[in-house]
Amino acid sequence: MTQRTCPGQVRLEVPAGEEYALVAAMTVSGMGVLAGLDVDLIGDLRTMTCECLDCLRHQPSAATRVLLEICLRDGRLWVRFEALQRQRAQQETGLDLDLTRGVLETLMPDVRLHSDAGGVWGIECSMPA
Repeated sequence: MTQRTCPGQVRLEVPAGEEYALVAAMTVSGMGVLAGLDVDLIGDLRTMTCECLDCLRHQPSAATRVLLEICLRDGRLWVRFEALQRQRAQQETGLDLDLTRGVLETLMPDVRLHSDAGGVWGIECSMPA
């Protein structure tokens, strides 16, 4: 995934459990406020965050810890999710990547999914800010 320096970048490492999605969503929303996004777009950021975490949890090798990076750069808000730790799930088939990308693209115009044999391990999204 893209590694660039970004002044004002926020990095947050959280357990991948559903109960931590609110922590991640509020962090991304806060950056949306700093970027001057309107309330509707901030709501989309919260939804996108929950969808990304859900995607990383429902893979053959499910995320147990996630790194979240958010920054404002080049007139865009960049959000990156990376599974730092993964555990082989019992009988998890993974989500349909085209469907996952389609859902995320309704919320963020630029979406990249990174995957390997264990499923999706990273998601990058950006939008104009």
